[in-house]
Amino acid sequence: MIRRRIGYLLLLAAGIYFMLLYDFQGLRFLFGCALCIPVFSFLGMLPGFAMCRAGMRLEQDAVTRGETAVVSITVENKSPFPVSRILVILRWKAPGEREIKIRKWLCGMGGHRREKIVLELSAAHCGRGRLMLSRTCVYDWLGLVSLWAGKRREEEFCVLPVIKPIPLMVQEAYSSYFQGSGEEREGDLLLRDFLPGDSLHRIYWKLAAKAEELQVRDFEKSGSLTLFLNFSEQFRERAEAWDEYLDRACSLLYFFAEECERTGQIVLQVAWSKKGRFLGYEIPGSGNVQVWIYGLLKEEALGRFLTQEEISYLGNGCHLEEDGRLYFGEQCVYEE
Repeated sequence: MIRRRIGYLLLLAAGIYFMLLYDFQGLRFLFGCALCIPVFSFLGMLPGFAMCRAGMRLEQDAVTRGETAVVSITVENKSPFPVSRILVILRWKAPGEREIKIRKWLCGMGGHRREKIVLELSAAHCGRGRLMLSRTCVYDWLGLVSLWAGKRREEEFCVLPVIKPIPLMVQEAYSSYFQGSGEEREGDLLLRDFLPGDSLHRIYWKLAAKAEELQVRDFEKSGSLTLFLNFSEQFRERAEAWDEYLDRACSLLYFFAEECERTGQIVLQVAWSKKGRFLGYEIPGSGNVQVWIYGLLKEEALGRFLTQEEISYLGNGCHLEEDGRLYFGEQCVYEE
């Protein structure tokens, strides 16, 4: 389009130059046509321009890292007059990547027609992304003049981490530390009456053989579980390391949440630091893990502020460090 406009301006300049040198009636007529034809082309574009609209919609507001985000762009010409061509310009800002500009052309769009453009955009890193419909340009028949149609639209989306299987050593460490190893040691074992919903494997069968009522083993350490994610604000700027960290953190949370749902004896909470303050968010079930990670990536107000007593306990509980090491207390149970 820029070359076409430059060529048209050079043609006008050459026509004016020759008119100054010569007094030809035909040359004046051609010069008048060179001015009138673009004007009529511009006036014929106005009805279509006033009735052209463009819309944008993301098929999902969250995708898993490595998957593609599907975007639907709808362009509609409500006027009875055809439009020569329409240019749709989008700006795609994926997490951890530079913003790119996408151009899509629609040529020869008739009156009362609607066209749909489907795009698949890749997202390689976790975080919050942005897609903007920055401009919709309607061109005249000569392609010399364009006008903006419609308004800018912007959509936000989240790229979620990949959930991976938990290593066997972590499962064994969890079972030993939080659920008890199966050996009844004095001081660790508490007994209470069996309640509906309790797991059968927690019944104390040795005592049940002597007593008429069922007793359930309840360990002191199984009251609550807090997974402390020990990362800094600067660490979030390292895209690849942040991706791996979130993968491991969310995989652990899903595993812990499913175990808590199965046993019904443990309250799961995730804790992290944000701008020097410590936050905690209770996860009653595996479905709430995605709610938490969605709020974390979008930097929404999520969770509650922890007390000093709770903060002092974080280092002695279950915590995941930036290097990927998982600790149960002072014991490192997993590292790569």
